[in-house]
Parts: sequence; C-alpha cells; structure tokens
Amino acid sequence: MASPMWLPPLNSHENFSLYVNIREYKASNYFGNFKFDDVEFERRFFIRLHVCVDFYSEDDEHMEAIFPGLDIVATKAINVKSAEALEASLRERILGEDLIPFSLHGCNWTEHHLHGRPMALQLSDEDEVVQRIFDFVCLVDEKPENDDLKLVAATMEIRKFVVVPDEEFRSWVYWYDEQKRVDPNFRRNYNRAIGRPRYRNEIFQEAEALMARRPAKNVIGELDTVVVNSDGSGRGCGEGSSTSAKEPCCICLEEFSDGVHATRLPCRHIFHENCILRWLRENHVCPLCRYQLPV
Repeated sequence: MASPMWLPPLNSHENFSLYVNIREYKASNYFGNFKFDDVEFERRFFIRLHVCVDFYSEDDEHMEAIFPGLDIVATKAINVKSAEALEASLRERILGEDLIPFSLHGCNWTEHHLHGRPMALQLSDEDEVVQRIFDFVCLVDEKPENDDLKLVAATMEIRKFVVVPDEEFRSWVYWYDEQKRVDPNFRRNYNRAIGRPRYRNEIFQEAEALMARRPAKNVIGELDTVVVNSDGSGRGCGEGSSTSAKEPCCICLEEFSDGVHATRLPCRHIFHENCILRWLRENHVCPLCRYQLPV
C-alpha cells in the first residue's frame, strides 16, 4: 500500500506541551498477547509504551478538533537484574529506538500506583525522566505481592500536544478530507504511516519541507488563467493559448460554467481557481497526475 506523500512535521512548531503518564499494571501472568504460565520461564518486567502527537488549532480553546500526527504502541521487555542493567535497558529500549522522536525536556510527569494517590511533577530533562521511570520500575518490581509472578508490568503514555495556526490546521484538514475522497484506502494508509516509528532523517526532512513551502497564492500567481467556453475549449487570457475543459473540475466535481476563469497547471489540467488554491495550500502537486509544482 502506498504511504501518504506528506505527514505532519513533529518538531517544527514551538507551541506545544508534553505529558508522560506511567501506570502500574495489575499483577497477572497475562499481558496483551503474552501469557507466562511456564514455571521455568524467567521473571520479566514489561512496559507497554504508547507515544502520540496530536495537533490542534490555536483558535480551538477546548482542543476538540484533533489532527493525529503520530500514534505508536510498542511492548518492551526491561532488564531488572541490576541497577546498571535497568538504566541501560531504559535508555536503549525505551528512549533509544526512535519510538520517541522528540525531546522530553520540560515534560509533565504523572505516576499511578495501584494503591495510593497519583504523583505529578514537572521534569526538566531526559535524565530526570529516566530516573523517574527507574524508581517506578524498582518500586513495582520489589512489591511483595509480585514475588510469585512471572510477569510484572507497567503502561506508559507519552503524549505531545502541538498548537498550530488556524489557517495551517484547516489546510491540513482540507488535505486529509480530499485524500479520503479520491482514495478509498487513504485513511487506512495514513493510520499505518503514523503508527510506525519516524526516524531522525525523516523528522529533519519534514521540518525542511515545512520551511520550504511557499504560500499557495504565490504559486497560483505564476500559473496560467484560461477562459472556458461552452464548447469545452479555453483560450489563455492575453496569451491566445487553448486547452480542453470537457471534464468537470476534479476537486469539486462541478462542471465549468461558460466563460468562467479557470487555472491551468503546467501539466495542462484545469481547475476552478478557488478549488486549486485550497488544494495547493498543502499539496503542491496536481490532484490528477501528481505533477510536482515548485515549492
């Protein structure tokens, strides 16, 4: 299945907040798809990790409309044989496998035990995050009621909330809706794309692409304008060129009215000016043939 041509840039906006929630999992020999009832199986500690990045419009005070940018779930075995092994395991298996493609500096930390009140505080850097996870795992692993279990576990959610300008957010939503309209498999492909790790080079390329994007109005100003005639032909305004517009605009699916001004891309496809303006806010490719426009 084809991956989406664009994904939201995870680290290109300064207005965001970070939350890390870790929760003790109820003692059991079952954890997700894992079952540990073999008496010879060595005791293990697992962390079920959920990492997500959600985008919101700056005009949405109650953060009701969400644009998902990342949604990863992974289960990792943690080495608790010694303090050194535990710290190394946390840094390598949790923080070092591209599962968390952003810094955890300044995150809001909350931990939940099966008995007792939640503890909340703000952590300044990644070392403090590792230390809090370390202390939490040790405390849960050493509980007397867990002595006879083959499996001890915790769930950890790392959530990044990113606030973007309203026009940018709306252009993303428009792009998403248009992709769903033209591709019945798009929703599934998009969810699959944001459900896999994004590596550092991908994050860098996303940031570069966002900075390089030119406003759609600038792109429109460099394209040809044509007047569509009732016989399906068009003449370029002041240029004397001609084209064909027998098919409806593929964006809105409406026919071209006689004498209407339309925009023609370099690939010769024609669209209503307002339709292609909205489309080019984020896509910068022809909706029909995927011709790459300058960005």
